[in-house]
Amino acid sequence: MNYLLSLLFFIAPLFSTDKNGFELPIGLTEEEKGKMHLIKEMSRSTDPPPTPIRNIAEYERMEGVLIRYPFGISTSIIKEMAEDLTVYCLVSSGSQNSANNSMNNAGVNMDNVEYIIGGTDSYWTRDYGPWWVVDGNRDISVVDFTYNRPRPNDNQAPSKVSDYLNTPYFSNEFVTAGGNYMTDGYGISASSSLVYEENSMSDAMIHTTLNEYYGVHTYHVVDDPNNTYIDHIDCWGKYLSPHKVLIREVPTWHAQYDEIEEVADYFANTMTTYGEPWEVFRVYTGSNQPYTNSIILNEKVMVPIMNNSYDDDALAAYAEAMPGYEIIGFTGSWESTDALHCRAKGIPDLEMLQIFHNPINDQSEAQNSYQVDAIIDDLSEAGLIFDELKVFWKNSTMSDYENVLLEVCPWEMVDCYWGSIPGQSDDTEIQYYIQAVDNSGRLETLPLAGYYSFTAIGGTAFEDGDLNLDGVINILDVISLVNIVLSGEQNSMADLNSDGIANILDIIILVNIILG
Repeated sequence: MNYLLSLLFFIAPLFSTDKNGFELPIGLTEEEKGKMHLIKEMSRSTDPPPTPIRNIAEYERMEGVLIRYPFGISTSIIKEMAEDLTVYCLVSSGSQNSANNSMNNAGVNMDNVEYIIGGTDSYWTRDYGPWWVVDGNRDISVVDFTYNRPRPNDNQAPSKVSDYLNTPYFSNEFVTAGGNYMTDGYGISASSSLVYEENSMSDAMIHTTLNEYYGVHTYHVVDDPNNTYIDHIDCWGKYLSPHKVLIREVPTWHAQYDEIEEVADYFANTMTTYGEPWEVFRVYTGSNQPYTNSIILNEKVMVPIMNNSYDDDALAAYAEAMPGYEIIGFTGSWESTDALHCRAKGIPDLEMLQIFHNPINDQSEAQNSYQVDAIIDDLSEAGLIFDELKVFWKNSTMSDYENVLLEVCPWEMVDCYWGSIPGQSDDTEIQYYIQAVDNSGRLETLPLAGYYSFTAIGGTAFEDGDLNLDGVINILDVISLVNIVLSGEQNSMADLNSDGIANILDIIILVNIILG
């Protein structure tokens, strides 16, 4: 496809059929441009959810996925989704039989299909579908916004989903679309500056609203680098985890090259919740392919592909960024501004087994062990099975994983567990993942698929007590410590009573530690 033709596709209006059979574009019709006052009339506001609030990320455990009939995705995609998830299909009562026949004839597992009855105006469930939080009551709740299109039926979809799933429901007057929003699940979110343009509230009030209703403490609002009519962030970027972000890449001659590189640099210089730089991955979109418009559904990453020579490289880019995940490409009626992510939205496991962990970084010197700590919280409240809280690890010479049992953290932190991966004799790469099991029958891992990895330096590190620096604590170290204590020096290493004075009692404790 030549560049001029690709530009024509890039700006072409995209259409969906509403409940009356009329085609609506992903953008605004001329008629809708004269009905923008309806957006304010569609808004509704409740008190915020009880705190603390955590906005759930796309890459967390999903129980289902929300689509709409008439479909915006192929039945082959729906079939793939229904292998592992419940497909929740928004459909008008008069169209349910047609939807059922269409999926059944395509071989979709109909045991995993449920219908939410109610008319819709379009199939962009990402843009108008519900946003989810874990609220202060430890309930997974819908926190609604106002859809930025004057489409009342679409705007009502989140409340319909909430009613169907019997979840708490909250709402605010923030005007936006889900395609222009991504969150890390830890209180960091991002959108294009379209959110400032389409809201009558001040920029500061937008940030306050995101904090009060979604628990977002850091909200990145950046100019859209694509310079298209839609300005949605999922057309060029995507959080892949609380540590990784994917940004599209274009050739140097591309009209938006400078802007796209600028936004990639911006995210590279922002910090994760753990105060570390984001790891930025790139996917090449030289002809404006919609590769960032993918959807993550648990262990699967479903990527829109275009049947061109760049598809394999795009899938490989995801595989590099998300090792161990199943990366699947799907063709469809995709455009640069509208693809798979726009037309489906995950529904989280309402009693998910949450695991939070900051992955171990590459090492620059030898360590005697590598501490793994995690927050593990069972929203089912069924109780954790402590013998199944484990870290699985292996180095580059091992074919199978070994495991270490996690224990309650010795420091005071709720739901905190820790364990240690042993030090390594040689330089190696260590791969590991965390497992938790609760009494509801849920077995969860972090990451959901694959593993974390870091480079380890071989050898033994110096520890308190190893005064000979030979990697072995022995009787010579006992003698050295005795001399330190009897000399009357104040030494933090020998002062185990933490009274500022090293004494004979400390000698006894240290001897027991060294010899035991």
